[in-house]
Amino acid sequence: YHLGGGGNVVGVRWIHTSRCLHDDSKVEKSLRSLKDKNKKLEEGGPVYSPTVDHTIVRRTIGQRVLDEVKHYYHGFRLLWIDTTIAGRMLWQVLNGHPLSRRERRQFLRTCADVFRLLPFLVFIIVPFMEFLLPVALKLFPNMLPSTFETQSKKEERLKTELRVKLEMAKFLQDTVEEIALRNKAAKGNVTEEFSTFFQKIRDSGERPSNEQIIRFSKLFEDELTLDNLTRPQLVALCRLLELQSIGTNNFLRFQLIMKLRAIRADDKLIAEEGVDTLSVNELQAACRVRGMRALGVTEERLREQLQQWLELHLNQHIPTSLLLLSRAMFLPDTLSPADQLKTTLQNLPDIVAKEAQVKVAEMELSQVDNKTKLEATLQEEAAIRQDNKDRELERLADAAERTEFSLSNGDMAKHSETLRDTAPVLEGIKGEEITKEEIDMLSDACTQLKEQKKLLTLEKEELEDLKDDVQEYSEDLKEIKKELSKTGQEKAVQESKASQRLSKRVNRMIGRIGKIITELEQDKVVLDGQMDRPSTPPIGLLFTFRENLISINELITVMRQIQNIPEHKLQSIADALDDNKDGKIDIDDVIKVCVLIDKEDIDINTSQVAEIMVMLQKEEKLQEKEKAQKEQAAKLNN
Repeated sequence: YHLGGGGNVVGVRWIHTSRCLHDDSKVEKSLRSLKDKNKKLEEGGPVYSPTVDHTIVRRTIGQRVLDEVKHYYHGFRLLWIDTTIAGRMLWQVLNGHPLSRRERRQFLRTCADVFRLLPFLVFIIVPFMEFLLPVALKLFPNMLPSTFETQSKKEERLKTELRVKLEMAKFLQDTVEEIALRNKAAKGNVTEEFSTFFQKIRDSGERPSNEQIIRFSKLFEDELTLDNLTRPQLVALCRLLELQSIGTNNFLRFQLIMKLRAIRADDKLIAEEGVDTLSVNELQAACRVRGMRALGVTEERLREQLQQWLELHLNQHIPTSLLLLSRAMFLPDTLSPADQLKTTLQNLPDIVAKEAQVKVAEMELSQVDNKTKLEATLQEEAAIRQDNKDRELERLADAAERTEFSLSNGDMAKHSETLRDTAPVLEGIKGEEITKEEIDMLSDACTQLKEQKKLLTLEKEELEDLKDDVQEYSEDLKEIKKELSKTGQEKAVQESKASQRLSKRVNRMIGRIGKIITELEQDKVVLDGQMDRPSTPPIGLLFTFRENLISINELITVMRQIQNIPEHKLQSIADALDDNKDGKIDIDDVIKVCVLIDKEDIDINTSQVAEIMVMLQKEEKLQEKEKAQKEQAAKLNN
């Protein structure tokens, strides 16, 4: 949810967290895990199934009763805490306060838990939310920014409904994927296996097998790891990647997340073209960006270490953050990749291990006991409170610093008007700082331009992405059933009732969203005909890429009207957005940049904005290629 700018453009981004390119859903990870197991069974290789260290003893009737009482106690407590957290965050959203990335993740988990524990609530909560939306928008005007204004009341109502339904449908689809499958025969041994593994590498000093290390390393996803690293670890990673290492923890995390996304996109491109096609200079640059030795090594060694990185990241699915952390620890090159990962895991905070323990059970379609879930939820809630406390202290310190700076400038002007800095302003490599207020102003400018041009390109793109997610989810479920049938488990693992009910709701909402877009486009055609504008391009997906292009001068003109900003600042912001210097920019990409930065509540500089624009464009190109490949494969299968 974007406050203070963005109107129907950025809109009500309050509960949905967009997955960046190549981030797999929980269902996709479960499918991949099943395929790996079945492949090993077919090849006759060993399938990792560690023995539990303690011997199983028969429980007395009294112990069984006590265990059941504990199970239900933790279950009811978890339900109460989940409901409390979800209610508090929903109230926060309704009152116009955006959720941080970490809060969004917690909100998604708590909602998924509530639907999992009480599937019948889908029939009550979701229709009630849809019915309540018009009332909520009246009671809580901060749900939409103040800049949200249109000429027609009907158009305003439709655009409000479109934005809210789109965000709501995406959030519900994320929830569907969280609670997708239920395993009736699950014993819950996987969490014990993970605990045994982590105890081995942490306390006993015993070395697990390479297979165990690779298998469990996949669980430590980038955002989960970065959100829980200590400040020294964050600083070490920033220095390794030659990023700015001075700033708040929130700023350092944001830099790292953007860098990791850029590396992922580059890895895909390099793998597609082949490591052998890279020149020595390109190899050195690629290794340096990934924290590996780039100077004083042979060309053969450069290709070898880059190929190993791609194998671990793209084929073994080891998170980029773990690979970089192993480089930041300056471990000997003689250590095997598995040993490097083992040492890295030993140095991760305890909270990351607890989260990973829950993830492994969900991914392997096993049960997670309520006590483990409750501990993970409470740990994350404590971390969120600490993050909010740190952010508030940062804001107070920033405000005090600005006040002190303005007072000192005033005193200097009074006592010595002759003291002036006549040195020319140098165009530094770091670029000029852009404040949060200026990002909001940029978002407002995009809103006005989209209103003037009546563009719906971003909404159509998001709807297409949502449809793709729903289709991929359906295909993954079919593949999971196919893989389970190979081991005779297809009856034990089924789609949960809550997931089935939510899926039907999402499909209905997609139909309604499509109708709203069609209605708005028809209104635009009528308006264009009345105003006799033959230069307007035809409506349709084929012209989307032309529709959303605007000139730099248009953007600067609107920004001037909104706020009085120095001309050189306006020009530096515009230059950062126009990476190929052709005088044209994609307004939807600018909006995505605003959303990314706004979620983090930070000040950044123009060079970082330019890097984010390049990263988004690379991701879009890769996405287009992948879509084309899927369509081609579907045609061949048909």
